[in-house]
Amino acid sequence: MFAEGRVLLPHPELDALVAEARALHAAGPAPRALTGQERFRLIEEVMDARALADAGDPLHVLVACRAAELALEGLFGVRGWWRVKPQHWLPTLQERDPAAAHDLRTLLTTPDAGARQSALEALAVRVTGDLTYQEGGSEPVSVP
Repeated sequence: MFAEGRVLLPHPELDALVAEARALHAAGPAPRALTGQERFRLIEEVMDARALADAGDPLHVLVACRAAELALEGLFGVRGWWRVKPQHWLPTLQERDPAAAHDLRTLLTTPDAGARQSALEALAVRVTGDLTYQEGGSEPVSVP
């Protein structure tokens, strides 16, 4: 029997199950590589942000933040970390990857578009390895 997430009455099998559940949670989800489509979408957003930064467009802030969200979703998946709400991105990154936390903080706080773009590209490269477009991995299929 449970109350507020705690065991009230001991059970012989419960301790083993709780230990197993804690171990599975601590291990995190299995790392998941980006799909070709996810990689393309992230790189495309980063390149759109680069064009806006080069043009001095104030929309760079918005597009860079959207791209950062894609990069962080990918980073958490690739590293096998549990996803967290955006409010917890910085503390989680600070704990697990301080350099990535620095890049995200720079992206969010700097008024300079060039520095913001550099931080965004650094975040994206942590997920993709580079910012080059790649050929699709699928085989052509004939259309009837």
